[in-house]
Amino acid sequence: MFRNDYVMRLIEQFGSALGVLLGLKKQLKPQEAMELLGETYKRLFGLNPNLIRALSERDMTDLLNRDGEATAEKMLILAGLMKEEADLCAMLERENEAYRLNLKALNLTLLAAGEQSATEWLDIRGQVGELLNRLGGYELPVGTKELLWTYYDTAGRFADAEDVLFELLDHYGDDKAEDQSAYGRLLEQAERFYERLLTLDADTLEAGRLPLEEVRDSLEEIRTRASELNAEAAQPGAD
Repeated sequence: MFRNDYVMRLIEQFGSALGVLLGLKKQLKPQEAMELLGETYKRLFGLNPNLIRALSERDMTDLLNRDGEATAEKMLILAGLMKEEADLCAMLERENEAYRLNLKALNLTLLAAGEQSATEWLDIRGQVGELLNRLGGYELPVGTKELLWTYYDTAGRFADAEDVLFELLDHYGDDKAEDQSAYGRLLEQAERFYERLLTLDADTLEAGRLPLEEVRDSLEEIRTRASELNAEAAQPGAD
């Protein structure tokens, strides 16, 4: 009960600040909205906006987890504020800052989605979709794709998960001469992914837009890639 009350207070404060921010954006007052955002960061999280922008997503998660209370919700609200700040940066023609804020907001949202305590009161799927649309003109970093693959899998969006997985496999496959271990680990994870999908019923797979036959074909390809990698590693002179 205490946790729910705390979360609801956070969401209410976020919603109140968001309403004022939207009003300032409609009035084309981005600078005033920026000042309000800075105050909101401090009021909700006790953090300086410059620190929030400077920390990595993982460091930010550790910082928000100091008290062990409602970490997922705080991450989602922080990501929502960053999304609004990105809008303001775009209004001020600071496109590079807008990109970095949207990307950090996406990473935080994906990290929060992996938390067991992620609340049903915040629209994670909607926030992920909106941020992906904003970043549609950019190539996502590998670290973001790794989070996205896990998110799609957990959400039962298996076809989307497969698309991102093969982008990662192609990336690591191109670099396998320098780092075979990373490619090998991803192949192992991919094999477990498809083996788990084989245990699901046909309706679940169809809902995830990845029919059983495609699962079998993809698993065969993964095993072929793994065999090829093992054969290369066994060659004389291979590291």
